[in-house]
Amino acid sequence: MSFLGPSRFRSPGPSPALAIAAAVFALVLLSSASAAEASGMVKGGEASSEAGGEVTVGGIRLYYEISGEGEPLLLIMGLGGHVLDWGWVLPERLAEGRSVIAFDNRGSGRSEQPPGPYSIEEMAEDAVGLLDALEIERADVFGVSMGGMIAQEMAVRHPERIGRLILGATSPGGEASVCAPPEVQAYLEPRLDLNLHEALWWSAPAGYPQEFIDAHPDIVERKIQANMAHPSSLEAYRAQLAAYRAFDIGDRLEEIRAPTLVMAGDSDILIPPENGLILAEKIPGAELRIIEGAGHLFWISHPEETVEAVVGFLGGG
Repeated sequence: MSFLGPSRFRSPGPSPALAIAAAVFALVLLSSASAAEASGMVKGGEASSEAGGEVTVGGIRLYYEISGEGEPLLLIMGLGGHVLDWGWVLPERLAEGRSVIAFDNRGSGRSEQPPGPYSIEEMAEDAVGLLDALEIERADVFGVSMGGMIAQEMAVRHPERIGRLILGATSPGGEASVCAPPEVQAYLEPRLDLNLHEALWWSAPAGYPQEFIDAHPDIVERKIQANMAHPSSLEAYRAQLAAYRAFDIGDRLEEIRAPTLVMAGDSDILIPPENGLILAEKIPGAELRIIEGAGHLFWISHPEETVEAVVGFLGGG
């Protein structure tokens, strides 16, 4: 394991009640179309990609978008997230010299939202099926949060389909992982006493440092508006959440053979950054990049550092 980043984690300190309540459920729809309008990636809640479409994989309709030309890079979003959640820097910047494919997992965004149960294994097969449908034999893969779990499963099940692997703000699940404290875990359930807009604002500090929210409330609001255009159903969210909670790949991490970069924010309260250390130690030859002062959604609050790390790891930067 090689280590890139600060020598120790910065403690996030006590989280205000506002920061934690409804944490992950709000991230279902909040996860980050982020500086949408400011970056030109989102206008009125719609994406402006070069090519998009739908494919049917295992009987499930999946929505995808493609930007740029070159070696393929597959982006896999987290719990309840959709293609707009990569907005801002990614995938626009990553599409400079490569073909970036972003898609909505089953149960998210504009993909089909079938009844549960779901599993991470099924969603990994969805990702492989998308590559098949697009006639892509091998791709680099960047997964964040639950998407990082899907990417891990994909790397173990289908090593021949992955070139380089990037795992962001994620964990191996099960006993091998470091969980958020009980007071944070308690807020993984949906907040049914708030409307969607209120829940998204209430939970914003769960994904971003408070300093970012204070400095960029307009970006947070634009992101919320974009995410409200394609919400997950309550049933689909709960199916994804159950899959997320059941995931456990700790005893198979050594089977991953793809060159791997693990990334985490040192102030992530949802998936503590210690999980990045665990992944980097157990995946052969993995590199670790800890982003100082970043929370769960580090690719939004620290876009330049994210692009630098990803492009440098993939080559071309």
